[in-house]
Amino acid sequence: MKVIVDEKLYDEIWNRIQKEYNFYPSVNKKNDSFEFNIENICYQLNSYWSAEQEKIVNDIFKELSNDDLYALDWQHDCFEYNPNENIELGYHYYDKDREVEVYFPSYYPDGDYHMFLSKDWSYGMFGHPWRNEIYIFGKKIINEFKNKEKELNITKL
Repeated sequence: MKVIVDEKLYDEIWNRIQKEYNFYPSVNKKNDSFEFNIENICYQLNSYWSAEQEKIVNDIFKELSNDDLYALDWQHDCFEYNPNENIELGYHYYDKDREVEVYFPSYYPDGDYHMFLSKDWSYGMFGHPWRNEIYIFGKKIINEFKNKEKELNITKL
């Protein structure tokens, strides 16, 4: 796992998310959502998010590829990571160089927009904090989530 400190890359990623997914976050619950030009499905969580659920989602990402992914937390640190690192729920550390606490985002949003996507942008998972929803996009990952709905305690919307 490494923090994306390259400002150009950071800006390129967020600009592409805005453009491709019409991502314009808002505190107005009626005006903020995502738009996908790729197969997608939306779920809502039926319980509190647990370490077990976090592991299940991480295992899904591990099944899909050995490649690094982006882990994005809107207006916070963003990362390149590999699901094989098995980063646990609530993981954080102190970055001495920047003198800040660094928090790795959970797969389910905890008050901010969380996005996990493949570096080729073919599949991923976006979390919407106010709606308590997760959007899964890309055929590869949708099938994996459909198979784990009960274990994850999520309901298709």
